[in-house]
Amino acid sequence: FAATLKEGQEIQAKLGAGTKHMTAEEIKADYPFYNLDDILVGNHNLIDEGYFDGNTLFDWWKRSARERGVEYLTNEVVAMTKSSDGSKVESVTLASGEVVTCGTVVNCSGPRAALTAAMAGVDIPVEPRKRYTFIFDAETPLDRDLPLTIDPSGVHMRSEGTYYLAGCPPDDDPAVDFDDFVQDHSIWEEKVWPVLATRIPAFERIKLINSWAGHYAYNTFDQNAIVGPHTKVTNFIFVNGFSGHGFQQSPAMGRGVSELLTYGEYRTLDLSAFGYERIEKGEKFPEKAII
Repeated sequence: FAATLKEGQEIQAKLGAGTKHMTAEEIKADYPFYNLDDILVGNHNLIDEGYFDGNTLFDWWKRSARERGVEYLTNEVVAMTKSSDGSKVESVTLASGEVVTCGTVVNCSGPRAALTAAMAGVDIPVEPRKRYTFIFDAETPLDRDLPLTIDPSGVHMRSEGTYYLAGCPPDDDPAVDFDDFVQDHSIWEEKVWPVLATRIPAFERIKLINSWAGHYAYNTFDQNAIVGPHTKVTNFIFVNGFSGHGFQQSPAMGRGVSELLTYGEYRTLDLSAFGYERIEKGEKFPEKAII
């Protein structure tokens, strides 16, 4: 995986990012609290990086869209009606019984993407998979912020205000029901805490504050985004399958899809590599950094 990290850093550097490829010795010099006995290298960026709150950001986008004339309907789509030749979705039916005609349908329904696609008679290899998040306090806090740290085990951790945040997938990672958010509390005791205490010995004495389970919209084909129109139902647009990267990539994907809807083409970023065509052709565009 060291070679993958180096390849990623080189691409990011060419695009202007401040990502550094660091040896274990360099990491230790900047962050002496790590145990790096089994680590060769790592990537890190301190320039224009940080954390942001999803609910706040999405609320801001929603308010901004309303100011520009967007109308939001609080309802649920339960069916779609296609044209006689099947090439377009003509309307969507809501749970309230209302029927809304449409020029374009954009599927951005996260882990439920396959349900939405099925209403248009379309298959998409996206399923909900459970991911766990834990907020914890340390008896002896670190003397500096904890950068986002992805352990080789798949456990990730970072500072979260005055506390710390950790997360991980379960070792057994099947698809789950769309409404299954039940936690497996043994994951904290048997997986996460031991990894935290091994990687950062100061975390041997920590207290769990809060935890929850959420869903990844997991693309089983190549763990990468599926963006753009369906090849046959031409006004059905995908924005799906981000496999844990959706929030990070959402500003760029939103910009790209809005250009596609407005101009019929991508203008700022060419997102055609993420198109649905690759699913039909079996041509994978794999995302190598999935946790």
